[in-house]
Amino acid sequence: MTLKLPQVLIDEMIAHSREDLPNECCGIIGRASDGALTLWRATNDQASPWRFNIPPQQLLHLYNEIEDVDGDLLVIYHSHVASEARPSPTDLNIARLHKGATEWPYWVLVSLADEPPSVRAWRIDDGDDPDTVKASEIELAIATGDADRRRLEMIEVDGRPRVQETSL
Repeated sequence: MTLKLPQVLIDEMIAHSREDLPNECCGIIGRASDGALTLWRATNDQASPWRFNIPPQQLLHLYNEIEDVDGDLLVIYHSHVASEARPSPTDLNIARLHKGATEWPYWVLVSLADEPPSVRAWRIDDGDDPDTVKASEIELAIATGDADRRRLEMIEVDGRPRVQETSL
């Protein structure tokens, strides 16, 4: 199994990882029905070097954006600031919450423990044990082409949280 992403998206994930130091970064890559890719930088509301979480408002916004183009959630990405680009036990515990999902997105991890940073792709699947999930590394290949890149931020409008989306 191979995940093909344009170099511009790999570079964007690395840049996002570096900009969010000392904390982990996180984001999503969606694929429209015509194959067009969009990367959204999300907010890590954990603001932690060891954990990430995309705010529910941003996830809902992203699901709506992807649905509007009859697309699918292709990749969830995040960084590891001091460990390898492999799903950690914490990552797998988060993934376990989605056990039984019909289609898992790919996970791409960026490790800043290496220089240059390493970027690896993973497939998360239900494990044999009913309480576990498993991660299998897959090939990450460079595809030709470009992709849209955007940033999501939480803002407050009339005392209510809103998602603001801007192009990068």
